[in-house]
Amino acid sequence: MSIPRFRHRPGTLLLAFVLSAVSAHGQPTAVPGLEITTVTTGLSAPTSMAFVAPDDILVLQKFDGQVRRVLNGTLQAAPVLDLDVNAVSERGLLGIAVNTESPPRVFLYYTEADGSDGATALANRIVRYDWNPGAGLLENPTPVLDLPVTPGPNHDGGVLVLGPPGEVPGVGDGALLYAVIGDLNRNGQLENNETGAAPDDTAVIFRIQQDGTPAPGNPFTPYCSATTAMTCSEDTDCPGGETCTTAVARYFAYGVRNSFGLALDPVTGSLWDTENGPATNDEVNLVESGFNSGWRDAMGPVPSPTGLFDMPGAGNTYSLPEFTWTDTTAPTAILFPDGSALGASFDESALVADSNPGQIYEFPLNGSRDGFDLAVPLADLVADDNDERDLLAIAEGFGSVTDLELGPDGEVYVVSIAQGAIYRLPEPGVAALAAGALVIPVLARRRRRSR
Repeated sequence: MSIPRFRHRPGTLLLAFVLSAVSAHGQPTAVPGLEITTVTTGLSAPTSMAFVAPDDILVLQKFDGQVRRVLNGTLQAAPVLDLDVNAVSERGLLGIAVNTESPPRVFLYYTEADGSDGATALANRIVRYDWNPGAGLLENPTPVLDLPVTPGPNHDGGVLVLGPPGEVPGVGDGALLYAVIGDLNRNGQLENNETGAAPDDTAVIFRIQQDGTPAPGNPFTPYCSATTAMTCSEDTDCPGGETCTTAVARYFAYGVRNSFGLALDPVTGSLWDTENGPATNDEVNLVESGFNSGWRDAMGPVPSPTGLFDMPGAGNTYSLPEFTWTDTTAPTAILFPDGSALGASFDESALVADSNPGQIYEFPLNGSRDGFDLAVPLADLVADDNDERDLLAIAEGFGSVTDLELGPDGEVYVVSIAQGAIYRLPEPGVAALAAGALVIPVLARRRRRSR
């Protein structure tokens, strides 16, 4: 049985496409013009992946703390690293980023357990490893950030993204590292409670150098923990009993409830995220320097929320989401496929995946790439129900998507935690008719604005 879906492009009528039904083997499906092939299966709850070389993927397994290697499409038997993790709720082995050194260094975000998988959670940690390609091992762990883990156990974030090499020469390859952690169910200043606890490394997006030190040009100024209007450089600058909140020098944004997606637009260099609301109002956001995402005072399109905490150095930096889902969708990964093998018609789009229906959506960008260019009924930048949500769907049947990555081959790779698999979206019409591949006749796509 076919599943109807409708998509549209700015300035055009709604076009009705058909997504073929998922096969008996659970193969995901896509709109005409896209193909889906299977890279590997047999993974256990994979969360995220990264390339250490062409056709050489490291992929993380949430519950057992294993980093697995997929070499030339084959899942290797032995893990390259096995960490002790606490994987209750949203904890576990969560995020990975790889720099461009040779051999590369690999950054992992995980919830460390006390001595064995499932034991008491000690902390959320970001650790840097050396990749040994000959031995197929991650070696020489070096701590980068130690982050809180309680009360949780959800809202741990965990996504890692590296910027372009050479941004700050001298540390690794000079790329800046972005990392997100959710609120861990806390309610302090970082969650926009002005009288709450001082900054505690929750509900923030970090921007740091590869050794964990603050990135030059970060937006926030250290201030006194209770006398928040007073800036400082050390505790002695503050009234008695107060501390200087020097940790804020590592932050790029705050007020983030719970995020499973970060991406840098390769054209503008701008950071974007996805954010999950408590039951409604999931978001996609353009994250500008100093951004306040609004939680706990605002989720969704709230024009002028009251009671926000304006952090010194940036001030009032709240802005509306670039897109909101009224019904729970649980957006996860976000990717900008500029220059990908999908073709020029995707160059001015963002791809966003989700967990609840397990779909991938295409969001056409506006001319300045700081928002989306959508037509009625989504011109208000809100999906009021699942029917409106599905207007942007280009692929489905993944169960739950946890990562989207652009490979060295230009193809888009999709991690399904539900199916224990990695898929890819290759160049339309080029992929071989291999076992597990779904080929759909090419549909001519309207080319958007040229740059």
